[in-house]
Amino acid sequence: MRNWACIVSGALLIGACNGSGGETGAASETSTGTTTSGAATTTGSTTGTGEPTTTVPTSTTDDTTATGTTGVEGGCAETSPPDTPIAWDKGQPDISGCATIRGQRELRAIMHLHSHHSHDACDGDPQPNGVPDEDCLADLRFGLCTPRIDVAMLSDHPTHATEAAYEELLLMREMDEPILGDGGTPIAAWLKCPDGHKVMVMPGIESAQMMPFGLEKHVSDVYGTSSPAAFAAIKEAGALAWVAHTEGRDLAELATLGLDGIELYQLHANLDPDIRMEDLGLDDDDYFAAIIPFFLQPGRQPDLATLGFLLPNEPSIVALETLGQTQRLTISAGTDAHQNVFDTIATDGERGDSYRRMIRWFNNRIRTAEFTPQAVKAALRAGNNHIVFESLGTPVGFDFYAEGAAVTEMGAEVSLAGGPLTLRAVLPTLDPRSPQGPEAPGVRGVLYRATADEREELMTWSSGQIEIEAPGPGVYRVEVWVTPKHLLPYLGDAPEYAEIEAPWIYSGALFVRP
Repeated sequence: MRNWACIVSGALLIGACNGSGGETGAASETSTGTTTSGAATTTGSTTGTGEPTTTVPTSTTDDTTATGTTGVEGGCAETSPPDTPIAWDKGQPDISGCATIRGQRELRAIMHLHSHHSHDACDGDPQPNGVPDEDCLADLRFGLCTPRIDVAMLSDHPTHATEAAYEELLLMREMDEPILGDGGTPIAAWLKCPDGHKVMVMPGIESAQMMPFGLEKHVSDVYGTSSPAAFAAIKEAGALAWVAHTEGRDLAELATLGLDGIELYQLHANLDPDIRMEDLGLDDDDYFAAIIPFFLQPGRQPDLATLGFLLPNEPSIVALETLGQTQRLTISAGTDAHQNVFDTIATDGERGDSYRRMIRWFNNRIRTAEFTPQAVKAALRAGNNHIVFESLGTPVGFDFYAEGAAVTEMGAEVSLAGGPLTLRAVLPTLDPRSPQGPEAPGVRGVLYRATADEREELMTWSSGQIEIEAPGPGVYRVEVWVTPKHLLPYLGDAPEYAEIEAPWIYSGALFVRP
């Protein structure tokens, strides 16, 4: 692989000139397949077969004049949309006051994140003279606190991480608190933010072979091995069995490892020229010209640089659909932030690749009834996670589940042997506290079914809820796409991006068996 972060004189957004490895594979653009029939109900517009009936859903630029509202605590979408554009906010709305969904709250989680315990973080010098770079750590803390992240799943590279005592990987400083496990030793930590918000920090490792999340102790001599025994060892240490960079992994091998989850979206796959060209079948370097002006052109909001590159990671979607025919897998989105590539100061006063910016781009939404390390990891093992590209707006009300003899949540398996199964999906609305202008976004949902033979588009709809009987076994998932017309006030000299549809939400899958 080329040292792709060096291609534009160091001015891109992720990776490192001495990165951890290369990924290869084959891919094609996302296809919609064929349309299948089914009885459906909806509150909005749909395309597909069947006659729909109505039901009720169950569930800073110069031209922005109002003050930001995204840091307002409490409540959830309980205010009216603004009369004037909301000034861009480096943070995100507080979602702790949002209604629970079938007894579960949503937590914002960053999964795949590097600290000074990674050899290539902090501009390649994370521990000058053997001492942690405290300024870089302060940037990481700010990056987690400002967007109100609830859970940080670290994934430091073995080179430095294995040299540190386990407790050092928790990144605790004087104001923070350890979270003790059943044995009375720390297994996580509360990172305390200046405004009272707290972030649960859990250690993990990323190598080319594995990415265990939520390690509760060090494990010797396994991080560089991809084998069933190695993944069993990290599970025994309390970790989730995960792999990064799914787009470059061999599916036959992944099927043998006993994984809990895979990355469905990885930032490198959209920004690394080699991966874009070889795995995604996209142009090589031309997209740089679309991205860099977001950071340097007055009038454009740098946090919206995602509009210049955000695309599905098709090989990873294929991996989920293929492996999911015989096993259940949780999905995640990998931020993979190192703060090590683009130190040029953008028009908002931050470096292009700041931890805060990359963390604000997208996150995982874990649903759990309790907020403990054990409950968070249990929810991820169960698959109850979905992905939100929140730089495009904070969604409210999204849901996807199945109902037959009982409710089946995202990420779970269910058999048709127990009788008919109804799939239900609800499109979100835009949180009125989220930065927006006077025009509403366009929102489109797509329900997919993948079998061993094909992917088919069962239905697409533009508002509200749909219901459809599952036509047979398969891997079912929902994508929500947004046409970000509401972001026009923040686009300066590039208003065309307000009319270009982009991914907003990827649901976890429902694994329907015969």
